Amino acid sequence: MGISEVIRNCRKKENLTQEQVANYLNISTPAVNKWENGISYPDITLLSPLARVLKIDVNTLLAFNENLTQTEVNKFGKEVGEIASKEGFQKAFERGSDLIKQYSISDELILRIASILRLFLAAHPMEEKDKYEKKIIAWIELATASGNEKTASMAKLALSAIYREKKEYEKAQKILDKIPDMDLDTEKKIQHVLLLESSGKFDEAYDVCEYILFNDAHEALAALFFIIEMLLKENKFNEAEEYTERAKSVVEVFDLGLYQKYALDLYLAKEKQDKEKAIEMIINMVNEADSMDTMKSKLYKHRKWKSANSWNKDKYESLAKMRIKKDKKLDFVKDDPRIKSLLE
Repeated sequence: MGISEVIRNCRKKENLTQEQVANYLNISTPAVNKWENGISYPDITLLSPLARVLKIDVNTLLAFNENLTQTEVNKFGKEVGEIASKEGFQKAFERGSDLIKQYSISDELILRIASILRLFLAAHPMEEKDKYEKKIIAWIELATASGNEKTASMAKLALSAIYREKKEYEKAQKILDKIPDMDLDTEKKIQHVLLLESSGKFDEAYDVCEYILFNDAHEALAALFFIIEMLLKENKFNEAEEYTERAKSVVEVFDLGLYQKYALDLYLAKEKQDKEKAIEMIINMVNEADSMDTMKSKLYKHRKWKSANSWNKDKYESLAKMRIKKDKKLDFVKDDPRIKSLLE
């Protein structure tokens, strides 16, 4: 909302006519009319008395205290994009500049407009490209200081990408390092991969990629397991079996080990009290216990693991047996001679 709308809305809220406002300020009624229609603006010397008559402060009068809703940010962003497509970059840049001046408090709008204009600038050759780029970078730098942590992090990602494209790798890395680890973690790591790859640091880039694969695989597996658990509680066994197969596919694709696959089947067998299936899976899990060690996987061969696990096959077997012994839900198979012999 611009100053014209603020004046009009506040005047009506106070049940004042344009003439009454004009008389208070000792100016003409048409002058007030022009303000409310955006044709002209109040003289700087009139701002304080105008704010007093409207019973607001000067900041509110100038719309400095107003932030935009997400819908408004989306609407203005779409508007700038459409102008760029239909009327050209120059018109879009002018409109974007006007919006940023009008809503200078909205860091999200500044970042949105800067990002849209940057995309158009990169896709279309034009004169004075450097001049526009400098202004866009300045806007993004403003957004990096936002009080909204997510907006600030998004701006830093964008700024890091700009410097990476300019081959200013050290500068790009410094900006990337300022983003909190838990904030936009995946996006930050992807930008980090691009930066490492661009600067020829392939081993480090592989390491980050494999970190993303490993973490996302375990998150996906955990999510699928919770779905299976809920389906079983609702006695939806057929659906639980379908999701178990999907979970096993994740284990296979991301090379998380046969132990994990058998553990999923065992969980299903426990809930269904399927004795023979449970016994089969327990035996398989113990035999494949050392597949818990994903450090041996070719898929993660570049990973710089925080600690090198020196366990041998026997230690993994002991861990698998201990887990089975502690699982009370497996009591229905523990008297079977095959399991007794295995666990002893």
